[in-house]
Amino acid sequence: LGYSLSGPSMLYIDNQSALAVVKNPEHHGRMKHLDLRTDEMPADCMMKALAKGKVETMVGLLGL
Repeated sequence: LGYSLSGPSMLYIDNQSALAVVKNPEHHGRMKHLDLRTDEMPADCMMKALAKGKVETMVGLLGL
């Protein structure tokens, strides 16, 4: 794409739960993870190899 990277990108968050886990990682094992199917996660079309039909569906869900 023509962009040069000088290092990792900084990610700024204000999620208090995430900040608490970062400060005290022993609680990481107790964190709840949502298990969503690929057809429920439109952003997957940008991160996973999907069939053409799935990509078209996801693009529609993203409003692109």
